[in-house]
Amino acid sequence: MNYFFSLPDDIQSHIVLFVKSSYANSIIHSWRRYLFYKNFIIKSIYSLPRFGSFIDSDLLYSVIRKNTYFFFKKLYYITTGNESYLSDIYHCFYLLAVSIDNYEWASGHHNYYYAYNKFHCISIALKFQWYNILQLLQ
Repeated sequence: MNYFFSLPDDIQSHIVLFVKSSYANSIIHSWRRYLFYKNFIIKSIYSLPRFGSFIDSDLLYSVIRKNTYFFFKKLYYITTGNESYLSDIYHCFYLLAVSIDNYEWASGHHNYYYAYNKFHCISIALKFQWYNILQLLQ
C-alpha cells in the first residue's frame, strides 16, 4: 500500500528532487550555523576581560572566573582541527596557557575553574601536539 510507487514517474522524480534539495539546504544551513557558532565563541574569548600580568606587561585572562571557563570549555568541545581559523584557536589557548602559568607563579591557589581551564588547555595541546603550550604548563 505504498502510494509513492503508484504515482507516475515524473511526479516521483519531482518529489525525490524536492526531498534531496531540502535535505541539502538543511545541511548547508546547519553547517553555516555551526561555523558561525565557532566564530562567535572565538570572538567571545577575544572580548573576555583581561588583566595585567604580574610578571610583565601582558594582558591575560582571569583563569578563576566562570565566564573564562565557560567559553574555553565550549571551544575545547567544538574544535576538530579542520577549521580554517585554527591559528586563532591556537592563539586563544596559548593566551590561556600564559594566563595559567602567570596565575601559578603569582598565587598558586587551586580553584575549580582554574583546574578545568588547565585540563582543557593541556588536553587540546596534546590533541594537536602544540608542544610550546605543553612546555609552558609544566
